Amino acid sequence: MRRSIPKIFAAAVAAGAMMLTGCSGPSASSSAGNESPVRFQMNFSWSASTAGFAVAQGEGFYKEAGIDAKIEQGTGSGTAVQLVASGQADMGVADAVAVSQQIEQGAPLVMVATDNQVTNIAIQALESSGINSVQDLKGKTIALSQGGAHAFLFPLFLQLNGLSENDVTISTMPFASMSAALLQGNVDAMVGGHDTAVSLEMENAKIRNFWFKDYGVSPVAHSIFTTQSFAEKNPEVVKKFVAASLKGWTGTMDDAERAVTAVKQLQPDSRDDVVRAELKLLLPLMCAADAKFVGRAEPERWEYSNEVLTRAKLLPAPLDISKAVSYDFLPPESELRSCK
Repeated sequence: MRRSIPKIFAAAVAAGAMMLTGCSGPSASSSAGNESPVRFQMNFSWSASTAGFAVAQGEGFYKEAGIDAKIEQGTGSGTAVQLVASGQADMGVADAVAVSQQIEQGAPLVMVATDNQVTNIAIQALESSGINSVQDLKGKTIALSQGGAHAFLFPLFLQLNGLSENDVTISTMPFASMSAALLQGNVDAMVGGHDTAVSLEMENAKIRNFWFKDYGVSPVAHSIFTTQSFAEKNPEVVKKFVAASLKGWTGTMDDAERAVTAVKQLQPDSRDDVVRAELKLLLPLMCAADAKFVGRAEPERWEYSNEVLTRAKLLPAPLDISKAVSYDFLPPESELRSCK
């Protein structure tokens, strides 16, 4: 059965409210002791995807900066954006496409730093499937999870490669179920990422990865964001949180084993070999697309993203980048990690 892919996920608000019940904490305007509390909503669980935040939390970078970070694990970019937009979290990290769409819908959000310069999403198919090119996806059944960047970047991937949603059959299922569905032959391909690429390889599966970034889908990806009101009321808190987070990601780039340890402390059932393998795929994205500094997507990159998303009708009209993105909360260039 064909299903259309929604651009925004209104149900995420209700799901997010359940996640954060009893965990909201005080706002940053009223600190406990000498630390300013910040409710931070991640887009995913403790893993390679959130390793920089794990290092910052585990090694005390937030506390050193005077921040009491209340970090919540997430279930997708769409959910993370809804939680921050609705005031159930102060700051968050999510794919910039999801944030941009909510800004266009009227959410008073602003992106203040960037983790991944390009997306880590890919179409994955078994080598035995006969899918040797993107065009071979026509007529095939593809597994897709809702609520995150996978769902709203997939139509763009198809469009930029001469296909449409009408050319494929979408099988919607939980993200955790997709790899098994692929291996069992229930679907022909899946919209996964670095994590599913690693998990499939560890199952000794022979797969082909069609990385979105190699097929024209390279808008700015995972970014730290907050509401305009929180940023205006707590500018120093936002600056300190961003600086501590980027310190965590820089530490991860310098020594991936620090991140493996930090993730293990926060997620005891994580597998070190999996985190290690995923980081090998993820960390290069922090300096991809000719980035100059870790944490900063250059203005031309944001303009490119705006153009691509508008052309693909993921945005009905271009955003005002001067309002949607701010460099005011980044550390000075002398303190940023160079990508050169």
